[in-house]
Amino acid sequence: MATSHPSHRRSGADPAAVLVVDDDPQVREMIRFALEGEGLTVETAADRRGALERAARRRLGLLILDITLPGDDSTEIAVAVRAEQHGAVPVLVVTADGHAREKAERVGAYAYLVKPFEIDDLVAAVRRGLAGH
Repeated sequence: MATSHPSHRRSGADPAAVLVVDDDPQVREMIRFALEGEGLTVETAADRRGALERAARRRLGLLILDITLPGDDSTEIAVAVRAEQHGAVPVLVVTADGHAREKAERVGAYAYLVKPFEIDDLVAAVRRGLAGH
């Protein structure tokens, strides 16, 4: 489990952020651009380590997780991020994998999107997750 010092611990005054964890930098930036265009705060990470560093820095409202990260178990990432956040963070799974539904269920995701997906579908799914599904 990641630890952090109180001096750089997330502040309750900060707006909740959406954390995007995907190994593809183009996908991360496309999602960041789309969601920031909707007025949301977005953090990105390429792997488990980056995800936990960002989760330790600020309050998260939603985790967008590529379920097929090379070298990382996405289920463990979801569990670790939720533990760092001291509660249930809604998870939206994105994947090009053919078993999206089963993998989304395994991480306790409220929804999933299959790559390539439409930006409007992404924004709608994120809004549902931030609103409590």
